[in-house]
Amino acid sequence: MDQTPDQKPKPSREDNVKPYLKYSGLAFQMIGAMVLAAFAGMKLDAYFRTQNPWFTIVLLVLAVVASMVLVILSLNKK
Repeated sequence: MDQTPDQKPKPSREDNVKPYLKYSGLAFQMIGAMVLAAFAGMKLDAYFRTQNPWFTIVLLVLAVVASMVLVILSLNKK
């Protein structure tokens, strides 16, 4: 089959599914990072016996920032 320059190849089904898998993977990655940060923060707060959960708060904020940076970088990447 010869394709003329006017004809565009039809996107395969795999091309349509790929973005959904990519973005659902990002969501699970974000959730995993936040759960890990919360768990580590609670363990550190218990170990150092802090009155306020400073380690948990700091690690969660770092996890959210890192996750957002990774999402922005992956969206900008083609």
